[in-house]
Amino acid sequence: MTGAAQLTRVFEGLASRIDASGFRSVGFTSALSGEGTTTTALGTALSLAALRDETVLLVDANWLQPSLTADAGAEKAGGLADHLATRGELAGLLRWASRPRLAFLPVGDRAVARPSLRALSSFLAGKVASHGTVVVDLPPILAGEAFVLPWAGLLDQLFVVLREGATPLPVVRQALARLGPSATPQIVLNRAAVAAADLAPALHPVRV
Repeated sequence: MTGAAQLTRVFEGLASRIDASGFRSVGFTSALSGEGTTTTALGTALSLAALRDETVLLVDANWLQPSLTADAGAEKAGGLADHLATRGELAGLLRWASRPRLAFLPVGDRAVARPSLRALSSFLAGKVASHGTVVVDLPPILAGEAFVLPWAGLLDQLFVVLREGATPLPVVRQALARLGPSATPQIVLNRAAVAAADLAPALHPVRV
């Protein structure tokens, strides 16, 4: 079984929960770095693309460590930040992955824009709405609170990823408190044995 197929199977249960709930936009964050947030976001996007007969858009919104963009070899490509700064149309910034029904939006030039509530609201209500499902990879809450909070109130569901048996409970409580009383995140225990870096080919663009 390939790494992508293995990860897709690992996250089938989570993808099924999202599908059953009818969520169209979901985000993944964590309390600390190293929890496996990026792996969970990528695995869930792959699983949803296999489960739903529609396009899944995977967005790298990790302003602190955009590893999805690095894994895809798209460090110099335009992306989300450029779109938020009105420096590029969404259609021209998307990369169609080698996996069926999976599109990827790199982080882009982080120096030209920061994610604000207004800009992200327009982003999610704009042309991105034509994609069936949006999956967003976010930085850790405690290190990147300013980059997580604008998304928290706009996404249908925010998931906080915890590595099983590793994250101290007081740290988890501190991170959840940063989200505020209006946020209702769900907890995801990361048990995946596959790393997102092993799945870089899944994000590489289709070659024609």
